[in-house]
Amino acid sequence: MSEIVEEFCFDKPGNPDLTLDAKKRNRIVGYIVTFLTVFTLGTTEIFASWYSTRMGGTPLESGLAFGIFGLVYMFSPAIGGRLSDDIGRKKTLLLSTGGYIIVIFLYLLPFVGPWQLIIIRAIEGFVFGFVSPTVEGMVSELDPESQAVTLGNFSMSWSASMIIPPMLIAYLSGIYGDTSGIFVVFGIEILALIIIAVFLQGYRRKPIVASSNGEILNAQDTGQPEKVSKSSPLFIASYLSVMLWGVVSTVILGLFPSYIEKLVDLGYPFVVEDFGNLLLIWNVSRTIAFLGIARVSGEYMKKAIVIGALLAAISGFLLFAFINIWIFAISMIVSGIAVGFNYLGALYLVVSATDIDKGVHAGLVESMGGVGLFIGPIIGGWFMGLGLALPYLMYAVLAIVVFVLIVLLLRRN
Repeated sequence: MSEIVEEFCFDKPGNPDLTLDAKKRNRIVGYIVTFLTVFTLGTTEIFASWYSTRMGGTPLESGLAFGIFGLVYMFSPAIGGRLSDDIGRKKTLLLSTGGYIIVIFLYLLPFVGPWQLIIIRAIEGFVFGFVSPTVEGMVSELDPESQAVTLGNFSMSWSASMIIPPMLIAYLSGIYGDTSGIFVVFGIEILALIIIAVFLQGYRRKPIVASSNGEILNAQDTGQPEKVSKSSPLFIASYLSVMLWGVVSTVILGLFPSYIEKLVDLGYPFVVEDFGNLLLIWNVSRTIAFLGIARVSGEYMKKAIVIGALLAAISGFLLFAFINIWIFAISMIVSGIAVGFNYLGALYLVVSATDIDKGVHAGLVESMGGVGLFIGPIIGGWFMGLGLALPYLMYAVLAIVVFVLIVLLLRRN
């Protein structure tokens, strides 16, 4: 029988254990950095797809400009999560944020076209894969008794940060030019780097456990089993849930702006700025969903991923069957709640299943999300070439399949 008595200390040997105040400050810095970095991502992912269309790119090229991120993101979070466990959270965030500044600079090069956008988005997918699992691992391990809340706060941070980018693209570009939003996020990433360097307290794991006879042992040598296998029905259900989150999110963010533009061209009573307003509704709904689900007991997270899949199916069928601004608004609300439940439920179920290597577990969740981030815009872009509303039917059918599989897997679990 053993019990962990000390887990963390400052990154320099001989310094005292990490204080409660230092842990709280690190969590707050993690939320702030998440807000700033995902604000950048929310701008670039819409910009890449939208700008590709503006430059005459095909629907497939537009989908690739969005979806190639997800292809790389299938494996980059697993690497980033492991790295952050090995070298520390602060060092990993400094490296990833510095790399992100270079990526933003590439967007501003004068020779960038549709295929250059695809390459830049691939690099962005690799760099961003080091951010989320690092912050997720840090905030959950520094407050293990309140993991649903800390992971919920993390989710709300990145969700709230994506409220403004669609409006930034839709309105700022009309006044200052197509690339004006990229200049804004370039400055934001520099600010994020400064905050990490100045305010984030570096720390190292000190996994010390006490045996039943009082002997102090290294926790990594005790052979303690993890609570849940990575291939258990619970984990597989969580992977499916976060994959669905990726598909729905990328179809909405990556293809819906082009959908509205094409409806305008066909004479429907919309204006181009409508996509900014509707995505605002979607992001606000998702953020509220995170706020609500983070305050319930962890035992309800299984129900959350089931409900999320069902709501995703409903929203997809509504978008496919109707072309009406009010139906679009209702669909955005339903879809926002759906992806909020899908993502946070899956993240909690996986990350809370272990007391160590949380970066690795968070990386697993993000990598599976990357599968959806790739499938959504790539397959959705192909379907959009066949019919404007087909991407929404695609994700509705997928949501029904995922709903059935999750229910069966949770029953087995």
